[in-house]
Amino acid sequence: MFYSSVRSVESCSMYINNFNFYNKPNFGQSLLNTMSQKNVSPSDIASPTGETRIKHLYANDLHGYLYGFRKLKSAIDDFRAANPSGEVFLSGDDWVGAFEKKNEAILRIMNLMQPTAVTMGNHNFDNKGSLGVSKMLDNATFKTLALNIEPSEEAKKTGSYALQDDIDAGRLAKSEIVEKNGQKFGYIGLVPSDMRARLSQQSQDFAKDMKVLDLKETEKALQEEVNKLEAQGVNKITLISHMGLDADKDIAKNVNGIDIIHGGHSHHVLKGLVPGENYFLSQRGEPVIITQAGKNGHNFGELDVVFDNKTGTITKAKNEIKDLSIYPDNLAVRTIENIFLGKPEVIGEIAQDVKALPETVLRESPLCSFLADGYKQYTGADIVLNNAGTMRLSLSRGPITDRRIIDMMPYYNDVYTFKMSEKDIIDVLNSAIQATRKFNRTGALQVSGMKYTIGKDDRVKDVYLLKDDGTQEKMDWINPRSDKFYTVTYNSFLAGGSEGVEALKAPEKMIKKFDKTETDILIDYIKSFNGKPILIQPDGRILHEGE
Repeated sequence: MFYSSVRSVESCSMYINNFNFYNKPNFGQSLLNTMSQKNVSPSDIASPTGETRIKHLYANDLHGYLYGFRKLKSAIDDFRAANPSGEVFLSGDDWVGAFEKKNEAILRIMNLMQPTAVTMGNHNFDNKGSLGVSKMLDNATFKTLALNIEPSEEAKKTGSYALQDDIDAGRLAKSEIVEKNGQKFGYIGLVPSDMRARLSQQSQDFAKDMKVLDLKETEKALQEEVNKLEAQGVNKITLISHMGLDADKDIAKNVNGIDIIHGGHSHHVLKGLVPGENYFLSQRGEPVIITQAGKNGHNFGELDVVFDNKTGTITKAKNEIKDLSIYPDNLAVRTIENIFLGKPEVIGEIAQDVKALPETVLRESPLCSFLADGYKQYTGADIVLNNAGTMRLSLSRGPITDRRIIDMMPYYNDVYTFKMSEKDIIDVLNSAIQATRKFNRTGALQVSGMKYTIGKDDRVKDVYLLKDDGTQEKMDWINPRSDKFYTVTYNSFLAGGSEGVEALKAPEKMIKKFDKTETDILIDYIKSFNGKPILIQPDGRILHEGE
């Protein structure tokens, strides 16, 4: 494998030094100073010396967070004012969940942003899978790129591929070519190869008409598409990817002809240019830059690059991560929000700040405990399970609006109750921990109606059922019984059976599907406090001996 030895890393560093890449904190600054002294916009350069300079703004994984969209639109406006020919790329998971009005609002906001190209993440398929995406794209005025998604064999036979009309209309394509300043630029998009594993159960039911290529198949198709672009005289190629950093690194090493990968899905924040992390040489020795700007609208990135026109290789570059919080809210975005969602309504009061914890947390998340308690009150189940990634934003002391809840819980997942054995419950608690260690996702399953400890061996112990009358019942975590049953409530994402919680994909054990989504349940739960300040804090229901 390329770039697997110390010698390869040294070669990469030598290349950077030779071509004025990142070899000191002020990397690339001499180039930028030269341009600014001449009062020339960095995106308008196609110089007689045979170089083209262009600037990219990129963002990823906004997860339907309206606060982030308000700030990002202002950042894009400033960027385009300074860089009239600059390009804007969004790498997926822009809209999320099954709340159609909010998704429609976000699509209109994206139309205002007019990105050069976007790709789709798994969350873009949250609402009725490919059918929901097709409905959204009907109103899109921007280009969506997705090379590695195709109709299933059954859909090919029956002509039932929901996205076909978008392909026919040119709203959805594998790639596109844009010409500016006499230079051709190629753009290609990739959806995540693990798409199906990341879909909720309700989305999986609507996604049977599509197939997503795995990483090896994707790389083969990607190389073929790059070759087609190069055959048309395109030698400056950008990939907009929602594959995750590990897959993007593999692509950088194994697919020739790609210069830039604007990534997403794994929520990394990639600052600067670091050999072996987000800067590589392809197999034919050409620079490849990978970017990512985190998640939830906290940051965006700017990449400033200079290409050699003849070879299409990058000769100079600068990559910066910028904080979105310093930008003002965009008034047009606010207006769209209010048109589609109405004005925010105060639904309660929070007694003190409470912080959202990472989705990979292996201890109690107070916000998730609060949500799980709301589930339990609504469903009456013995036990509630949810995943830490359900609650994505913190809450501040003071009044809380329904808009804030919609932002922090954008998925509008369905809620079900199942009949599950003691063994089912203990096994899935353990497997979620193991998946977190292996895949860096899932996290400890958050609970209501029970408590447990994660031992130093990463196995659960001291597991107790917490009854409504205040008593507790010991569960057997060593030899759990298959003939002892509980009612267990969880959402449609967990019911989809992603990494570590495959056992929760059990439609044969479902007792009831509820009318309200989990977002509605939480809003109603907050309202049930009747304005009394709500104190959300840990109560010891999940302990971890290793922390």
